[in-house]
Amino acid sequence: MLYGNKFRFPDKIDDRIFPTVDPNVTVVSFIGKTNLVNQLPTKISCINDYFKHPIFHSSKINDESSIEGYFCSKKKILFLYCYNIYDTNTLVMLDKHEDTLFEKGFLHYFSNLRDTSTRHLLFLFLVSHICVVTNASSSFDLNYIQLFKTLDSVRTKLQGSVAEVLKTVPGLPKDWLTLGRLCSPRVLFYFEQRPPVLDENLKSLQHLMEDQIYRLLRKCRVITNVCTNSLFAIPSNQEFVFFKPKQQDRFTFLLELLNDTFEIGNESPNDFREFLSQHITLAQTEGFSDNVGRHVGPSIFVLPPARVWFDAAFKLFDFFTNSTANGLKGFQLLRSILDVEGQFSEARCLKVLPLALAAYQENLPSHYSSQYHENKKTQAKALLSSHGRGPAVQKFLGRLDTECDRFWRNGRRMCEFPSIIGNPCIQPVHRVHAEESSDSKLPVLPHMSGVRYVSACSCGRRQANREDPYDVEYANSGFYRLIEEECCGRLRHVTFPIFKPSSDHFEPANLKGASKSMHFARDVEKLITGTEDLSLGPDENEFPALSVDHLSQVAADDHEESQTSLGKGEAAEAIDEDNLMEIAGTHELPAVSTRDFSTTEYLPCMLHVNSPSGILPRYSSWSLVCLGSSSLYSHNAGLSDQPGFLAGSGFLLPWDIPVRLHHNESNGLDGRRTHNLGYSGKGKRVKQGQHEFTVKIFIGVEYECPRGHRFMSSSPGRILKATGAGLVKDSAQLITQNDVPLYLPCPCPYNRGGKALIAQLMRLHVVTPKAAVHVTVDPKVRPAPPPCPEFVTGFTEPIQLSPSSYWILRFPYVYEDENQIYTHPKENARAAQHGYLLKGTCGVMEFANE
Repeated sequence: MLYGNKFRFPDKIDDRIFPTVDPNVTVVSFIGKTNLVNQLPTKISCINDYFKHPIFHSSKINDESSIEGYFCSKKKILFLYCYNIYDTNTLVMLDKHEDTLFEKGFLHYFSNLRDTSTRHLLFLFLVSHICVVTNASSSFDLNYIQLFKTLDSVRTKLQGSVAEVLKTVPGLPKDWLTLGRLCSPRVLFYFEQRPPVLDENLKSLQHLMEDQIYRLLRKCRVITNVCTNSLFAIPSNQEFVFFKPKQQDRFTFLLELLNDTFEIGNESPNDFREFLSQHITLAQTEGFSDNVGRHVGPSIFVLPPARVWFDAAFKLFDFFTNSTANGLKGFQLLRSILDVEGQFSEARCLKVLPLALAAYQENLPSHYSSQYHENKKTQAKALLSSHGRGPAVQKFLGRLDTECDRFWRNGRRMCEFPSIIGNPCIQPVHRVHAEESSDSKLPVLPHMSGVRYVSACSCGRRQANREDPYDVEYANSGFYRLIEEECCGRLRHVTFPIFKPSSDHFEPANLKGASKSMHFARDVEKLITGTEDLSLGPDENEFPALSVDHLSQVAADDHEESQTSLGKGEAAEAIDEDNLMEIAGTHELPAVSTRDFSTTEYLPCMLHVNSPSGILPRYSSWSLVCLGSSSLYSHNAGLSDQPGFLAGSGFLLPWDIPVRLHHNESNGLDGRRTHNLGYSGKGKRVKQGQHEFTVKIFIGVEYECPRGHRFMSSSPGRILKATGAGLVKDSAQLITQNDVPLYLPCPCPYNRGGKALIAQLMRLHVVTPKAAVHVTVDPKVRPAPPPCPEFVTGFTEPIQLSPSSYWILRFPYVYEDENQIYTHPKENARAAQHGYLLKGTCGVMEFANE
């Protein structure tokens, strides 16, 4: 009956397996290569053959390399066997790690497995008395010679470290601590396949194989005269080669099992148990002394107690498998010997790495963007990948990436802070203000993208280059304020409502959630409809005379004569009463009282319909300037003093409005006479005291692209094209009665074959008539689709323009609310549907005379 226990490293064992009297154990290990021919691996079947009992009956493998054992206290024997990468069935299992193989590569993964397996083999050579080396065929595998030499070299390097680990084991024999191992283990060779010879010749073949192996090992200096200096020893007067016998039939196997159970009968003449027992018996009685020569000392041989052996073995196993010990010279030597492909790959990539770094640093500017940095890194990595070889390429690609990043961040990084338009700053990394809490070593510089645009001033008479804006104030006010000093600074300007502080201590208003009108987002269509109802411009349904079908094309040579046409006599009868426009009521210029606005808090964005009441911005993003008399514009010559206009597009559109003036004298409360302009209604005759006339206004909606090209629009979404003689066939009716797109693709001549630039609505030209009426402007701009708010000027009433004058309303360059900044769209195809100048911008009301 067998008494024993199985165990597995590194799992701790139960102390109850040890008998009361701790025996001195003999350790036998099974290592080597196996194949898939047998049902069980040879290392397991050898142990089962020795005990004539299926100690191990499963060949299931969970790890790439593992050590299991069986301790028989009755026979004082401890068997160990190692599953590792040298077993064929372990290689078959690698398909379970397909993801790891694909990620790290086979060479890298296989070299790690060989390293782990070789460490386990070295561990068995240090804790065993006998090592049985299995061969998968009937011939000796010459690859073992290189493996044995590698193990011996690493053992010599690690001898001091192993001794330090053994010092921590209580009760360890002194000889074991001195030698670092139990003895110079005796190696036996087991061949899985039997050569094709007769049974009577098998013994002589074994002897011949022993002589051949001995000569090879001596010639390669794997074994020496003094076995203490060698990895292992070979017996000089005992057999150490065994060929696996033929497969027995079932009857013979049961008979041998019965004889073994009752200890009767004779052993088979070619039995592995008999072959191994002679060496075990010698180890348990006298020990091994395999030194060769006359002048050699005694050999060290230790039979440790079982408890001491297990304690030392588990500590040594932790030492060989712990990753913290990888830095030892012995393990580094093991890695370099086993991983030849990896060493070549490391050397090759190490040679190519400086070339890749030089390729990255070639022709670099003083500072550059992250995109340029990534492009240069890609070129350098392509060079390393093309010239590098082996599994180390990925490792050195990581090193190259780190080195390139370090070089870029060391004073060559570009700021890349985006402008309002989205262009990155080309300055080196810097601070904008000296009091910023960032790195104090950084210089203080303004943001600059290097992109310049061509823009006209507020009056449009002068063009200049403008820097790519980084703040809304410079975009909408600062640039125009600088250029106005040399152009339109002396012209008449309308002052828009802005914040006026009462002291030096003021701050921006807290608008968190104040303008996020969900009601506006949900009911934007209702708001637009309401704006249409309140429009100051005439509606086509109310005034059929403004229909395109009824408009007459007018080309007046005399501008003064075209401004006012009074209806007297028969001329008055030519005007259809259905086309008369009623203009009633008197209005003064809009005035804004500063009493109703805060003098300590300002609006940090532009005014819009959802802005909180009582707060004004610090600056105005709008501009309204009067160029002078209306005679400055000639309908035949067009805008001759406005540079940048495309050919045939520098003309204003005529807008004819038939009106009827009522002269009613009455004594008001203030004793003054008022004038009412009335609409007579359809079918009514012209009464006495009424004057009918047509008001002619010239209007132009101007677009400007980043290159400074300017053009007028003839109708929403269309570019004005005058004839060669300067004749404009279009009317401003479609412009005044519809929403005008805020953005249009620019027909630049330089855009052929490329992406068209987007032109933005920047100016509204208005030439007022010389008549007793006021032309008013009340712009509302929605620069993006809903729920974007509508931006306004800040006046509570429409702005009244003086008669017989040339006015230009400049729109903001960008629009900003509390949440974001609105710029031109990115897609040219949908530019016209992105934002709008809402209809109702222009209107007419009575001019008050006392």
